[in-house]
Amino acid sequence: MEIGVLGFSGSRNIGDYIQTKAVIDILNKQNIKILDREKLNTYSGDPIKTIINGWFMENPKNWPPSNNIKPLFISFHINPSIAKTFLNQKSIEYFKKHQPIGCRDFYTRDLLAMNGINAYFSSCVTLGIEREKYLNKQTPRGLLVIGAFDRLKPTLDYKSPLKFLLSMIKYPYRFLNYGIKLQKFNKYLFKQNFEIKRYSQILKQSINLHSEGISLAEEMLKKIAESEIIITSRIHAALPALAMGLKVIFIDEGLGHTNQKMRVYDLKNYFQTADFKDFFMINLENIKNMENHNNHIQNIKQIINKFKTE
Repeated sequence: MEIGVLGFSGSRNIGDYIQTKAVIDILNKQNIKILDREKLNTYSGDPIKTIINGWFMENPKNWPPSNNIKPLFISFHINPSIAKTFLNQKSIEYFKKHQPIGCRDFYTRDLLAMNGINAYFSSCVTLGIEREKYLNKQTPRGLLVIGAFDRLKPTLDYKSPLKFLLSMIKYPYRFLNYGIKLQKFNKYLFKQNFEIKRYSQILKQSINLHSEGISLAEEMLKKIAESEIIITSRIHAALPALAMGLKVIFIDEGLGHTNQKMRVYDLKNYFQTADFKDFFMINLENIKNMENHNNHIQNIKQIINKFKTE
């Protein structure tokens, strides 16, 4: 039977395709088909084994998937904002049919368990990314910054006239706060004894093709592999970097919203975490390499490879 993985056309976040590429690497198989995460209910091709992982979802009305999809749930996360809509009776029955459900975080595991679904904490597939697949012969060097304070950058909320008005009122203060903190951060980095490199995980334009998403993921993973230290507020930059053996500082400034807290809370024992104030007390020369993730990734690989060969 053909095997599938998930992509998300329309995303501006390369992290979505970092997760896709992580599963492809673990499968180590030719002719893998990429299905769109938000359109699994419309799949009408031949029956296909599919690894269901990642963040769910923008359009809960498009759940559950087609019966032609034979799923393996691993590293699965439910967006708290749509949890009540998402976990309707039809959805609960679907999960029970395909349990156990491997969850990326304790929040998702506990939410499913409260609805009578057999679920367990699997952690994230991106912890299985191997450095040698993305590193050429050069020695890793330098400090890579990927969106360290992205979460503080203000935006306007267009979801309703009231939300737009409130976000517009708050915008000047938030923009000033973001600018001051970013300036202090950059000034601090300038004084360090490292080559400073920067990369953006968030694109200006949407990803339209799965092949484009995979190419962008590979490019970003090469940038990570070539570095010694990473400073980021992006989960799917931090976890691949951890998997590759980099020293990781995860900035949790601006991650106070429930949607964000539920995604990162269970990952903090994997790497050094700091808010803006605490960051400046970290000695970049003495960051520890963490290995708490190793047991989880071995289990993930075994589960995926068993599913592939069944």
